[in-house]
Amino acid sequence: MTEAPQNTLEQLRQRYSANYITAEQLLVDHLPHIKSVAYLRRKIAAGGLQLQLWRLDPNSKRSPWVIYLTHLAKWLDRQQEHAAKNAA
Repeated sequence: MTEAPQNTLEQLRQRYSANYITAEQLLVDHLPHIKSVAYLRRKIAAGGLQLQLWRLDPNSKRSPWVIYLTHLAKWLDRQQEHAAKNAA
């Protein structure tokens, strides 16, 4: 019996131990062309990337910026759809 292909969220959950990753990990694994979290946040604020980042502890300025895997999976799926449309 063959297993059904995993969706993006399931793949991310297998790869990462928490339900979020830090913005730094996002840059390393998915956006290596962006070199800093500050620049990533500027691109998001300007509408250049349709991502959402949150502070892990919203009451602390030292708290890391994170992206939840559910949002990352949706963004990756949209990127794949966009690439498929442009390739056609």
